[in-house]
Amino acid sequence: MKYNLDYVNENKEALELSIKKRYLKQPVDNVVKRLIELNEMIKKDRSKSDALRHERNVISKDFSKNKDELDSKEEQRRKVRDIMEQIKIIEDNIEKYEKEANELFLWLPNIVSQDAPEGKDDNDNVEIRKHGSIEKRNFETKNHIDLGQEKKIIDMESAAKVAGSRFSYLKGKLVQLELALEIYSIEKIASKGFTPVMPPFMIKRDIYGGIAHMATFEDALYKVTGVEEEGEEERFLISTTEHPLIAQYTNSLLNESELPIKLVGASPAFRKEAGAHGKDTKGIFRLHQFNQTEQIVLCKPEDSKKFHEEILANMEEIWQELGIPYRVVNCSTGDMGVRDIKQYDIEAYLYSQEKYREVGSFDNTTDWISRRLNIKYIDKEGNKHYVNALDGTGLPIQRTIIAIMDTYQQADGTIIIPEVLRKYTGFSEI
Repeated sequence: MKYNLDYVNENKEALELSIKKRYLKQPVDNVVKRLIELNEMIKKDRSKSDALRHERNVISKDFSKNKDELDSKEEQRRKVRDIMEQIKIIEDNIEKYEKEANELFLWLPNIVSQDAPEGKDDNDNVEIRKHGSIEKRNFETKNHIDLGQEKKIIDMESAAKVAGSRFSYLKGKLVQLELALEIYSIEKIASKGFTPVMPPFMIKRDIYGGIAHMATFEDALYKVTGVEEEGEEERFLISTTEHPLIAQYTNSLLNESELPIKLVGASPAFRKEAGAHGKDTKGIFRLHQFNQTEQIVLCKPEDSKKFHEEILANMEEIWQELGIPYRVVNCSTGDMGVRDIKQYDIEAYLYSQEKYREVGSFDNTTDWISRRLNIKYIDKEGNKHYVNALDGTGLPIQRTIIAIMDTYQQADGTIIIPEVLRKYTGFSEI
């Protein structure tokens, strides 16, 4: 990963405006200005270094012509030593500047789309559409944790004893429902031309640094401890399935004919949920370990907008087949991830909370990731370009289970299984 002078210079105003629209603070708010300063300093010092090397070469040539003039040769040796010392000082400065520039480049957010509504947080998200009607009930909907404990299919207490807070045991038919959701979503998305992938559950530090800014993201990750294999870097458990799906293409030069690459992955994910203390502490909505399926697309820049809509449509179709009311929101500039130019969220209606809750995000990151992981394609004319990367939820399994338990809960506590899942579960109710 290396900072890109041309990219920063060519997009100076757009980057600064995006930082402002995202309401980002130090050190991000000054990163563009400082990067340009550093690059000017680096260019000047390189010019000085080149001039000194040229002077050294001239002296060296003259040295060979004056073999018998001892005084002159000693003076030339002294000058060469002085020049080499100056070059060493300048190159040490260049190395220091480049290190700072590389670190600052990782702080750069993506340039927000004009289609993204400006706002500070999720309160400024804009609803695009709703699907499904919310029924009026003559009974109180039990929350998933109370209902799950009554039926002995969710056990948080044992999980806390074994692993700590925010872990769970799923039991009985709920296990079969979880597996059914995973298989159903993979099969559904694969039918749209996506290749199923089961990735590794760990990523090396340098690779993670290309997908997310580790200075701010590392607190959310679980580091794998223990003795590393010889030559191996430290590793982290993945926090979402999309990361290893994209990371496999690090330092790749793809042929244009290979694009688009469309994958659907399935894996557990591990997240510390730093900063989420006090939020959704009961139940399985916000866990340190959860399962998910995820969509990613690598494509040409001109196709990213189309595929952003496609991955959103794939998940909408799933929620419609599940028969769960949901809405789609266009996320505000302050609520989006720094990688995204535009982000959609899907929120399912939870009867027990009487509100919509997030169950999926869909991100157009354009070339933010590919610049950091060096993922390019070569066109028919031989020109090289960075690919665009998009990611979107397939299904967040635990949150989907909650939505099913809420939506299909009966007055007697029975949970009806959505019809589309019954061929996978082998039963119609819990």
